[in-house]
Amino acid sequence: METDFDSIYARLRPVLEQLEAQRRELKAKGNRTGMIVGGIVFLLGLFISGGDSTGIFVSAIIAGIIWYGCIASKSAPLCAFYKQHVISALVSQLCENASFQPEKGISEQTFRASRLFTSPDRYHSEDLISGKIDKTAFCCAEIVAEEKRITTDSKGRQQIRWIDIFRGFFFIADFQKDFQGQTVIYRNSWIKLNPRRQRVKLENPEFEKSFDTYSTDQVEARYLLSPSFMERLLELDRKFPGKITVSFLNSSVIIAIPDAKNHFETSIWQSQLRNDSVRREFFTLATLFHIVHDLNLNLRIWSKE
Repeated sequence: METDFDSIYARLRPVLEQLEAQRRELKAKGNRTGMIVGGIVFLLGLFISGGDSTGIFVSAIIAGIIWYGCIASKSAPLCAFYKQHVISALVSQLCENASFQPEKGISEQTFRASRLFTSPDRYHSEDLISGKIDKTAFCCAEIVAEEKRITTDSKGRQQIRWIDIFRGFFFIADFQKDFQGQTVIYRNSWIKLNPRRQRVKLENPEFEKSFDTYSTDQVEARYLLSPSFMERLLELDRKFPGKITVSFLNSSVIIAIPDAKNHFETSIWQSQLRNDSVRREFFTLATLFHIVHDLNLNLRIWSKE
């Protein structure tokens, strides 16, 4: 696993130069189209409005929006190239046994089965990374899960809003121990009731202060959450300011990492030779891959091989 960003960036430089050339070409095409279409719309607006000041202002605003949209529409092919050649290279450099499939994600069925969040009305997942770190198979992807809310105003008109249930990464890894039930670790809450599971009281005060643990099997939950593993989860939680939640299911551990940013995208508006965004994605990926080591998942001293 390569961990030196400067070395990786130097190897990526030719690809980034090619990406920058493509960005400039796409932006120029979008600019030409925007100028032509926006100009036509502006002139039509002047003709329809008779050239009054309000008409000029409105026509200019509409023309500007069209110009901006024509350029912004060129982001899609640029992002596709960026993911295929830049993000894929970062993934392979950081983890030689991992692959990046931007068009794939984690299934909604898996999201629901985790029991970490309420069932979504709208669900999307992309940017699937899967592979193996030493003995531990893993996958992770970005997820946006939303709830539909309908409100009615004073005039009886309905308004639809989409509220985030979860936005961020799901990281799923083969756990170091086999188990049969399901144990779920939520953020600490005043409400301590869960009709499907029993609350598990654990002996780590700091862990109890941060999390509420529920399980279908109290004995198994304590088997999974050893004192050392609770400490590792607390350390991992400190790495992610969005605050993680965890589910143990089907002999795997699922870690939900809230993150409002849409990762692994690039912009038609900025130079691709600036390494700030590539650096950020490098460290995002490195932090995700390091979860396997943070939780010591490669340790196999139990029955699982």
